[in-house]
Amino acid sequence: MELMSATIINSLFSATYKSMFNVDFISEATLSRGMNAYESGNYDISIADYKRVIGLDPDSDYAAKAYALLGTEYVQLNRTDNAIALYKEYIRSFPTYDDPHVQLGNIYFGQNRYEEAQKEYESAVNLNPQSVKNWYSLGQAYMATGNYDDAENAFKKTTQLSPEDYSGYHGLGQVYHKQGQYKEAINLFQKVSEMKRDFDYIHVDLGYVYADMGDFDNAKQQLEILNDADSSLANLLNSYIYKVLNPKFLAAYSGNGFNVTLGTATPLSSLDSSLSNAGASKDFTMNFIFSKGMDASSVRNPYNWKNTRASAGTPGGAYNWGMSIPSTETQIALFPKYVLYDPDSLTATVTFQISQNALANGTIDPSHIMFKFSGIDAYGYSMDPTADEYGGLSVIV
Repeated sequence: MELMSATIINSLFSATYKSMFNVDFISEATLSRGMNAYESGNYDISIADYKRVIGLDPDSDYAAKAYALLGTEYVQLNRTDNAIALYKEYIRSFPTYDDPHVQLGNIYFGQNRYEEAQKEYESAVNLNPQSVKNWYSLGQAYMATGNYDDAENAFKKTTQLSPEDYSGYHGLGQVYHKQGQYKEAINLFQKVSEMKRDFDYIHVDLGYVYADMGDFDNAKQQLEILNDADSSLANLLNSYIYKVLNPKFLAAYSGNGFNVTLGTATPLSSLDSSLSNAGASKDFTMNFIFSKGMDASSVRNPYNWKNTRASAGTPGGAYNWGMSIPSTETQIALFPKYVLYDPDSLTATVTFQISQNALANGTIDPSHIMFKFSGIDAYGYSMDPTADEYGGLSVIV
């Protein structure tokens, strides 16, 4: 009886051993077939094979590899819901692995779900605090949620773990840029550029900082570098420079009869014959072309515009050349009647009224009327103070 029991036990052990060997063999072969199918673009087959490997032995190394490969494939196929569900299952099956937390965090980050991404990256760091990738990812999440102090600490940790890795210095530069520490950011970005000379995106970062500083000459130098290196990155930086560049008046021209070249003591009747009559009023227009797209409601708001007489020190001279204002002089209303805006031509048409006095002898100095705009562009940036007003003699100032 004892001999029979030993025989049975040996048989069971042999069968189990062979079964385990077959599972490993089948898992390896199926995983390899799935990888080949993926490389050939046969995604349905590769997905099915990866699932078979996971089902054969969910706790094996082969299953972990299948989870990783399948998750990557789902992401590349834009099947993010499937990828999220898979990575959650991957985490449950392999609770000590940090990489599925990072991959799940990356998906959340790409969906602007930054707090959820942060939790996954924090889990990854707790599981593997020696990983530069984990700390860098966590730093990016902190930065996205505006937690700059923790982001700075996370990026400093990456530089401590791997001083020769440029990514931590890059992250630190981005944090300092966000905090307005422009010189520190530039120093770090230049360091990254020296450490990794083929990292073209660093010129985008440098261009961003220079643009935010108002140093558009240096920003455009970075743009020139990118024009030769990577056109898509050049377009990215060019768009940002356009965005943050303060809008200007590029040109201005009069509309229906308001001749800005006429000088002092110009009779109102010279502007329009209808103003020969006492008490008559006439609407005139001025057109202003902006350097970029503007916030339409801001442009149309009459209270963002002012019509004033040029003062002493204004380019082109003071109203009436600084001489005393005659009693016949007409005062234009401070604010226009209304303003139209054409976003296609970037042109504002400002309508204002001029009225004749009771004696029909009103005068005006059109060349010294100043038109000023104090609104914002389509991105919320205010006017360039060197080009936000116009006068007939001062032109654009």
